Amino acid sequence: MPRTFTQAVGFLLGLGVVLYAASLAMSPTARGDSGAPDGSPALEAQLLAEVNAVRESHHLIPLRRNAVLDAVARRHSDDMARRNYMSHVSPEGSNPVDRIESGPLTGFTLAAENLGKTNRAEPNAEIVRSWLASPDHRRNLLAPPFNTTGIGIVRASDGSFIYTQLYVTIPR
Repeated sequence: MPRTFTQAVGFLLGLGVVLYAASLAMSPTARGDSGAPDGSPALEAQLLAEVNAVRESHHLIPLRRNAVLDAVARRHSDDMARRNYMSHVSPEGSNPVDRIESGPLTGFTLAAENLGKTNRAEPNAEIVRSWLASPDHRRNLLAPPFNTTGIGIVRASDGSFIYTQLYVTIPR
């Protein structure tokens, strides 16, 4: 319970950010409604468990999900699915840091992004295998400083899954 006016204002601002992020997560774009069935919430939770299991096997701290980052990742996956591209930079030139900052998330010191696309029966297993086989994606997934993540998985109109996983370091 806030004891001072400043604490109360801080609490209300924090609550506002959480509610804003929740509203983004519930919007059709953030949910990945690009005209195809959406199984992403379960896939996203499972992906976090699989990524954290890999990190644990390398004696790294688990990543914690952040609702703002989840919304940013979902919007990027949805944009790539709707406009049929696969890139860390949008056609307008927005990169992962631009998207994170417009999320809005501030105070992070490092950021990276992994992308993937699959139509396999076990999409998460395929994506994690692919990321571990790629030096750049592996480096992001296993970077010791990262402590927070955002995950967005949407189904494209062709039935494939489009993945965005953001990795950030938020000083504690």
